[in-house]
Amino acid sequence: MKKYQLLMAGAAALAMMTSHTFAKETVTFWQFSTIEGDIAAWNDAIKAFEAANPDIDINMEIVPWASQQQRLVSALTTGGLPDVSMLGNNVVAQFQAAGALVLLDPYMEAYDKANGTDVASQVWPGDKGYYFLQGKWWGAPVNVETRALFYRKDLFQAAGLDPDKPPQTWEELAKDAKILTEKAPKGTYGVGLNMGISYDTIHNFMSVWLGYGARMLDDKGKCAFRSPEFEDALTVFTGMFKDGSTHPDAATMADDTVRRGFLDGNYAMILQAPVLVRDIKTENPPWAKDVGIALVPAGPAGRAGFLGGWPLVLWNASEHKEAAAKWIMFATHDGLKQLATAGGFIPGNIQLAQEAPWDQAPYPLFVKQLYDAKPYQYPSEAIPEMGQLEVNAVQTAVQAVALGKQTANEAAADLCTTIDEVLAR
Repeated sequence: MKKYQLLMAGAAALAMMTSHTFAKETVTFWQFSTIEGDIAAWNDAIKAFEAANPDIDINMEIVPWASQQQRLVSALTTGGLPDVSMLGNNVVAQFQAAGALVLLDPYMEAYDKANGTDVASQVWPGDKGYYFLQGKWWGAPVNVETRALFYRKDLFQAAGLDPDKPPQTWEELAKDAKILTEKAPKGTYGVGLNMGISYDTIHNFMSVWLGYGARMLDDKGKCAFRSPEFEDALTVFTGMFKDGSTHPDAATMADDTVRRGFLDGNYAMILQAPVLVRDIKTENPPWAKDVGIALVPAGPAGRAGFLGGWPLVLWNASEHKEAAAKWIMFATHDGLKQLATAGGFIPGNIQLAQEAPWDQAPYPLFVKQLYDAKPYQYPSEAIPEMGQLEVNAVQTAVQAVALGKQTANEAAADLCTTIDEVLAR
C-alpha cells in the first residue's frame, strides 16, 4: 500500500511538473482592420509566431477602426483592455499621457542584444515624433503611409504643359491646376482637393503649412498658426477652390468622393497614397498608362509629406507583458516583411522598405517621400490632444476661407483660439 501511495504521489508530481512546463500564456491582441486580406496576413503572422513560441497563444480579436477609440477609452475606464493592440499613430501620446502604455525600451534593447540589431535606428524619422516621447519609446511601428502627386500626362500635354515636368512647388501646382481646368474638357478640374471637414483636408493641407514654414505649436506648447507663413499656406491652398481649379463642391465633399472622381477622370491631379496605384490597375481606365507620380510639392521652407501609419503598443493592464512584448517584437521585425507584403503596405522599418517588393515602381518614390514625411505638430513632440484636433480643427479654417466666410487672418485667429482651449482642458 505504501509503495502504491508513493507511485501515485510521484505520478501526481510529474503531472504537475508537466502541466507547469507546458502551460501556455494567452496574449490578447486587438487588430483594427476588417479587410479579409489583412486578417489573413495577421493570421499567418500569428501562426509563424506561435510555431516559434509554443508556450504562447495569440488571441486576435477584430475591433474595427471606426469603433476602436471608443472601445479603448471604455476599456481603460471599466477594464477589459487587451495585452497588445494596434493604435493610430496620432493617439499614442494620448494613452501614454494617461499612463496606460508600457515602456518598450527594455524589450527593444533585449531584442537588439539577442539579434545584433539597432531597431530604433530603423524607425522612420517622422515616426519618432509620434512614438518617442520624453526620450522613451512607447510604440513599435508596423506600417507607414504617405502621399504623392498623381497626375495625368495626357491632360498636361493637351493643356500645353510639359507632361514630364509636374509641379515642384505649391505655387506651381496652383498655376498648373488653373491652366488644366481652363484647357480640359468640361467637367474636368485641374486638381482634386478636399476643402471640407474631412481627413483628406488636413492630410493634404499639412504638407502646405509645413512647406511654408508654419508650425502648429510654439516652443511653449501653444498654437502657432497666427503667423504669416500659415496665412500664406492657407491662401494658396484655398485659392485653388476660389478660382475654380477644383470641384465647386469640394468644401462639402467626402474623401471617397474626391478619390472616386480621379478614377472617373474628373481631375488632372490628386494627392494620394500608393493604394491609388492598385485602384488604377484594377479599373484600368483608358488613360491609365498616362498617369505619372511625383513627390509632393514643396513650399518656401521645403518639402513635407503627410505621415500616416500605426504601431503596436503594450498596455499597462496586461498580465502577460513579457509574452506580449515578444509578440510585438516579432510582428514589427521578424514577421514584418511577410505581413507587409501580404497586407500591401510599406513597412515601418527603413531597411526593410529598401528591399523587394518595395524597390519596384512606384514604391521607391513613396519611400523617398517618407524621409520628408512629418507629423502634424512637427518639429514639436506629439501631444495627447492630437487625436481630437485632427478630426475638425484645422479643417474648419480651410472650409471657412474657401467659402469666403473668413479671411485667412480671421480663420487663423479662430483656429488658435480653438486649439488653445483644447490644450488648456
